[in-house]
Amino acid sequence: MIRACRKHASFSTSVKAAAAKATSTEPSASSTSSAKKRENLDPAQNRDKLLVGNPHPVSNLRPILYPIPANESKEDRLFREQCERVDAFNQNFWVNNNAMFNKAKAEYEEKVRAQNGNQPVTTDELSLFYKDFLDKAYERQLNYNRQWWIENINLLFPAAKAAVRKWTSRS
Repeated sequence: MIRACRKHASFSTSVKAAAAKATSTEPSASSTSSAKKRENLDPAQNRDKLLVGNPHPVSNLRPILYPIPANESKEDRLFREQCERVDAFNQNFWVNNNAMFNKAKAEYEEKVRAQNGNQPVTTDELSLFYKDFLDKAYERQLNYNRQWWIENINLLFPAAKAAVRKWTSRS
């Protein structure tokens, strides 16, 4: 508890100092160093860092590049690979689901516009589409949620093995 309070106090002080620097008119060294840090985020040069990418245009999920340390243990590698498999499962589902949704929505909007003399589709009309789509996708969503929970629970054992390996190697 004390550690958290001290940490918060030092954080608060550093935030106040940063705010004071931000209000000054002189360019600071920290602003130029942060720009340099952003430039150095080439994935090929930063395989030791967890990198999160921009959202995928269809799935809207942010891809993650997991770090591969030079001294990666067997347990760490198995855990990282399992995480990557879970991410791929998640990505595949949402790409397919969202592509299906976007196609069905475009077809529905086209059909409604044709019926209404090319008038824009109203939110009430779209709500009917959303309800229908979710009703039809219920089983698929239920199966996905079950599998997603299973996949994530299955990550616990490899994560625990990797953590125990790290903990015992430090002792």
